Amino acid sequence: MYNHSTDLNYLSVNEAANEILEHVSQILDVNTVYIAKKEDGYVNVMETYNREEHLLGANVKVDYEETYCQFVIETGGKVFTSTNMSQDPIAKNIELPPDIQIQAFMGTIIYDKEHKEFGTLCVMDQKPREFTEKEAGFLRSVGKVFGYIISLDQMQQRVDMLSVPIVPVTEGVVVLPLIGIVNEDRSNHLLETILQRIYQKNVDYFILDLSGLVSFDDLFTNHLSDIIKALELMGVTPVLTGVRPDMAMSHLSQDPMYKNLRITRNLEQALKKVGLSLIKDH
Repeated sequence: MYNHSTDLNYLSVNEAANEILEHVSQILDVNTVYIAKKEDGYVNVMETYNREEHLLGANVKVDYEETYCQFVIETGGKVFTSTNMSQDPIAKNIELPPDIQIQAFMGTIIYDKEHKEFGTLCVMDQKPREFTEKEAGFLRSVGKVFGYIISLDQMQQRVDMLSVPIVPVTEGVVVLPLIGIVNEDRSNHLLETILQRIYQKNVDYFILDLSGLVSFDDLFTNHLSDIIKALELMGVTPVLTGVRPDMAMSHLSQDPMYKNLRITRNLEQALKKVGLSLIKDH
């Protein structure tokens, strides 16, 4: 019996491709299936599945004019098929390695949620064959599934960006207001994003405002300690503000690391700690 419990339960397009491409190969009886992203002037082959012969690897960048993906994209949304690409006049100017002769080929465009061309989903084989309309329809449907996953992936990336709103106050001073619930995934993303921002910008003081947190547990305390240690290792002075009573009563207050840390009740006091002050404009 087929298990539906994990249908479309993928965290990214790469994770989905690992499983889906193999199924496409089996159903269409082709050797190679791959998903490629169209970039400026080239195609990035993100994931591939080779059933027997290794025709194409993953994480490969190829000039756009040297790929069969260009013919797929130029169809304007139709499924492109060829019985034998090695003899197809449309591909006469494309040179492949001598040991690779692609004959059967079929591809469909993958669109994101804004109906922009993301890339292509293609199948190919070293044996010539014709693809039926039913098979072409199946590949187009799988392409739409990838489009759905890609849209979710893009949306999650935007949410992740918004979940770490690092705000520059003045030269050398930034504020990160933490709002809502911080789970393990968000904590890991926090640390990664903070370190990237510190590396890219000249930051002297990093103010973490905890007043907007909805939940707070020992796991977050551990991650907070990792963030503070990482900031100090990079020569940045961390400042905590908005520490609520329940936070102060947690084992956060028992950690010797926090004894020498700059902690204030609110953002205004935190800014004063770093030599800044708010002035009302009358």
